[in-house]
Amino acid sequence: MESLSQSEQDRYTLFLSIWPRYFAVAALLFSGIFLCWRAVGVFSLLSGLFFLFFLYSGRSFWRGFGMTGGVANTITALRVVGILLLLAFQTYLHHYVFFVVGILILVADGLDGYYARKHNTVSDFGDFFDKETDAFFVLAFCIILVEQELLGAWIILPGLMRYAFVLILYLFNIEHIVLGKSYRRRFVGMWFMGSMMGCFVLPEVFYTAAMVFATAMLAYSFMKDFFLMLKQRPYQG
Repeated sequence: MESLSQSEQDRYTLFLSIWPRYFAVAALLFSGIFLCWRAVGVFSLLSGLFFLFFLYSGRSFWRGFGMTGGVANTITALRVVGILLLLAFQTYLHHYVFFVVGILILVADGLDGYYARKHNTVSDFGDFFDKETDAFFVLAFCIILVEQELLGAWIILPGLMRYAFVLILYLFNIEHIVLGKSYRRRFVGMWFMGSMMGCFVLPEVFYTAAMVFATAMLAYSFMKDFFLMLKQRPYQG
């Protein structure tokens, strides 16, 4: 992508700083609509429109890689489309379809990063788009688990943890603090997503126990990161 002017860079920084909160508020609102009316179609439609609005708002930051934002961003966008299609047609799909397509979406999660590095199109926008797609994947599949009556509505809570985490960081004014890469986060994320996929192919007693344990691990991981960031907050006397 071509180098940005100072004003464009400032706008880019502002864009990436406020959109996590927009996604968090939207996710909480859309999930509330789903829980009140069990309208998964409405949830899917609103989520799709929100992603389109996000891409339109950030069009000047991804069009530098081409009309579709480059191969990596295109793969990420296709992941979003796949998730939305699963949500929209979940009533008609067999559990094995969710399992297979979910695994394919997770595999594609690794491909977008690979192609971004291969084609030298790594960007903060692409990284943010990828992370929001990961968070949406978790929330969407939690909703699917409720709709398929595999788990109770409680599973929406871990699906919303990442969004609640974003808003809590904003309230404590520590969202700008960056933690280093963590194998703990990666392991917990992989365990949670793997446990979700297991719900479609394993006996109930096994996948329920796995999801309860995965939820506890996820809550612990977010709490640990919160306190680590809180410790790094500059003292304000």
